Amino acid sequence: MITITFFGHRLVLKADLCQKLYDCLNGILKKEKNIRFLIGTHGEFDSIALSVCRELRRVFSCKITVVFTSLSFLQKKGDYSLADFYKDVETLTYDIENVFYKKRIAVSNQKMVDESDIIICYVDMSRASSGAKKAIVYGIKKNKKIINLF
Repeated sequence: MITITFFGHRLVLKADLCQKLYDCLNGILKKEKNIRFLIGTHGEFDSIALSVCRELRRVFSCKITVVFTSLSFLQKKGDYSLADFYKDVETLTYDIENVFYKKRIAVSNQKMVDESDIIICYVDMSRASSGAKKAIVYGIKKNKKIINLF
């Protein structure tokens, strides 16, 4: 199974990003048959990726896994409508509750990179610092295939 992970900035310019992502994934899905998408929940790019993956799942056989950074965050938030929103996908929470809460996203991102074969991102690498950029730099160190749609 090939795992494709997504990283991007919280705020993105959406003009043609959905179509770019759709075309990119469509090309991969036409070549590869056993695909798992690993998607976070912390920004617009994650939302776009989830939407496009759901659309492609209507045509191709693929698995979607949504990663929650923190179970305690979900419990504190008390938003049980999330269960309905994600009922058509697999969900995953890494065992990182003992990590300082401000570092959980970074640790979760590293675990997602470790599981991935391909990283598709929307990251401005000229930015001084961002969680998405740090994840991509980590992916480069781990020799992951990276496709940046920025």
